[in-house]
Amino acid sequence: MSATGMPLAELPIAPSWTGDETLYSWCCRWHRLTLYSTRVSGLALFGVPSAAKVRIAPNPFGHFSTVTKGLLGSPADIVRRRTAVGSFLAMARNTDRHRIEAGALNPAHVLSEKTGIALRLRYCSGCVKRHQNLWGMAIWRVPHQLPGAVICLDHGRPLIELVEQRQLWSLPDNGTVREIDVASRSEIRSLSVAAEAAVCIFESGGLEVEELRERAQSVVSEAYGVLDAKRLDPERVDSDWQGSPLSQWCKRVFPDSNAFPPMWITNVLRSRRSERSPLRWAFLVAYFEERSWSSAKVFFSGDRDLSSHQLSFWGDAADVPSLILHACTRSANANQAAKIIGVTPGTVRDWVRINAALAGATSHWTVRR
Repeated sequence: MSATGMPLAELPIAPSWTGDETLYSWCCRWHRLTLYSTRVSGLALFGVPSAAKVRIAPNPFGHFSTVTKGLLGSPADIVRRRTAVGSFLAMARNTDRHRIEAGALNPAHVLSEKTGIALRLRYCSGCVKRHQNLWGMAIWRVPHQLPGAVICLDHGRPLIELVEQRQLWSLPDNGTVREIDVASRSEIRSLSVAAEAAVCIFESGGLEVEELRERAQSVVSEAYGVLDAKRLDPERVDSDWQGSPLSQWCKRVFPDSNAFPPMWITNVLRSRRSERSPLRWAFLVAYFEERSWSSAKVFFSGDRDLSSHQLSFWGDAADVPSLILHACTRSANANQAAKIIGVTPGTVRDWVRINAALAGATSHWTVRR
């Protein structure tokens, strides 16, 4: 900042990135080093005094690119790799994605796809301690800011979120915070998968939503024993979702949220609304794994033959859901088991062929194939 108060042509200091920190985190560290006021730092970095208000994704184009002289990477690379906008870009239409990467469109454009849950700054207390030991200060990590991430994958604990909305360049060791409420191990497991899915979406760089929808249609149709998504019973699909740990967590923690309205799963599968929300895709894939329909790894691998891999992550009898084992044990054949479970007999026979534990549980069947 010059003596007249006008923005500088270049920054007096431009530290390198620290770990997987966000753009906002870098700005906070720069602000601490310069000892400028909040407004002056905003002017110096982005040319606007209110830049600190845009915590999730400060606009990296224009002024910021000029004053950093490209030392931190290209604007397109920064917005994709160092902000939560990267998740929305991955699901955006190709035209919008290219325009934002070229600097012709403000990144906030893709954020107009409402998430339904406020995107607040989040951190892990375990990560904070590690960073303070390494660098003397904590940072805001990119994986913690992604839509659908409420669990730290490194420490397996709920994240802590910043609740105050004041205009500040604030690192994790400063401000009013609260830990995200997680009540059970089942919620931890499901939310951890959602966090893994959120990272997969972000790191993909770009996903074809139509292909994702086809994969999801295949998974759900197979699970309910129907030929295609048009034949799904929306009320039954929604009822099953409402009883899941993921749904119960959403209702308890975000009771006023519209992120997952009634029939949202079939609406996404039928391309009716919000099919480009990274939050919904992260939770949908986590729900698939929660129901043992498909693992996140298999879903995002692009494997077209999902049905043959749906239950490959059941390692042994202890991993197979009790409902499946119980149905196979008490039934005399695949038809009876399929009726109890709610899938097609062909699906049950495929499971038995794939999984040794299920093969053992069906050794008494009168008709095996």
